[in-house]
Amino acid sequence: MTKPFKSFIKPDLKKIEAYIKKNLDPGTSIVNDESFNLYVTGGKKLRPSLALLVGKLGDKDKYNDLIKTAASLELIHMASLVHDDIIDDSETRRKRKTTFYKHGYFQAVNTGNFLISSAIEAVSHIEHQEFHDTYALAMRQIVEGELFQFDTQFDDMQTIDNYLDKIYKKTALLIVLSIKLGAFATNVDRKVLKSLIEYGYNVGMSFQIIDDYLDFTASEKILGKPKFSDLKNGHYTLPVLLLRNKDSTFRSMLKKYSKHRANSEELSKYILESNAIQESKAISNKYLDDALQNVTDIESPIKEYLVEVVEKLRDRLN
Repeated sequence: MTKPFKSFIKPDLKKIEAYIKKNLDPGTSIVNDESFNLYVTGGKKLRPSLALLVGKLGDKDKYNDLIKTAASLELIHMASLVHDDIIDDSETRRKRKTTFYKHGYFQAVNTGNFLISSAIEAVSHIEHQEFHDTYALAMRQIVEGELFQFDTQFDDMQTIDNYLDKIYKKTALLIVLSIKLGAFATNVDRKVLKSLIEYGYNVGMSFQIIDDYLDFTASEKILGKPKFSDLKNGHYTLPVLLLRNKDSTFRSMLKKYSKHRANSEELSKYILESNAIQESKAISNKYLDDALQNVTDIESPIKEYLVEVVEKLRDRLN
């Protein structure tokens, strides 16, 4: 019987925390303190965990490179959240005041930039050209995703394909990147990597769709932020777009809201009374089913842990 997932990677995550603490040097400035606090109070560390799991399929002598890679990925994720909070004028995240609201615009920008520079520095000595080429391209795509999200705020004409492209760059891309870089860091077999990349894509897409519909259905205590904040901020997620495409009344309501930006509660209530949430769940569930198919040939115990990630997401789905 394999260890529980958390127990299996706990020693690795401890090493990542020690590495990040050393490099972020808390106690030096507001930016340093905020950066480290973001790591300590962060979520489930999905991205570094996936990099670690995949990396364990490769060369064990490259372990130190794998730790630095996983740390770098979490730092990039943290930076993206800080910048998201600025764009969305978010007061809270995970039940805590955001850096933006605690310390203002300039300190928040500096914190995000410090995290990005720390992430790049962490992997600067890894000798693998494709690793760095892949990382550089992904960084550009992440920024493009941020800009696209900003450009499509309150755009009631955006398509579902627009949405899927946006959530790929916002969420799935960094999960795919975690798998790629974890594999490159320890020279994982390329045939195995192809299936793992597809797994990362499917997990990432499902993960964001779940987040998007929970914005309508979960409590503020679970969300760690106000309910309906995506809709209020003009980010039209899958439930909104699915309902808009088939309901002319809602389509008119959304167009009016996009113009005047008032009465978002009316739209949220209409969505909750429709089948849009259930349809979104079904789409998210299909991505998870596909993810399970992607890891059928992965060696144990890594396969079982990758399956556990999927099933935990499915629990969240339901």
